[in-house]
Amino acid sequence: MKQSQNRWFSYYLFCSISWFLLVVYLLIFYRSNDINSLVANLDKVIHFILFFIQCYFISRAYFSLYNSKKVPLKIIIFLLIFCCTIELLQIGIPYRSFDVNDLFANIFGSVGGSIFGYILVSK
Repeated sequence: MKQSQNRWFSYYLFCSISWFLLVVYLLIFYRSNDINSLVANLDKVIHFILFFIQCYFISRAYFSLYNSKKVPLKIIIFLLIFCCTIELLQIGIPYRSFDVNDLFANIFGSVGGSIFGYILVSK
């Protein structure tokens, strides 16, 4: 049982780190062309999906290592700091901008992904 737990932990940790690098690239370093206003609102959906998947992987890695049935406060605080940091870093980048709506999409995606991971584990 312990070896199976470690294998799943390693899998979800690898997925989480890989996804984290993708999120950082897309939200910090990727330089998109000008887009029209219809697609601009799609940006919020993309933020939600990116953070949903990231936090799903983080919560699954945690739950595969610890057989806890509750979401620890440490994970919630880490996810909120992660969301805010990514958005605040965009203030200093010339071709990026801080947007409160993006921050809310990040937070809702993080909370949703964590809850989804918790629901799958608690069944």
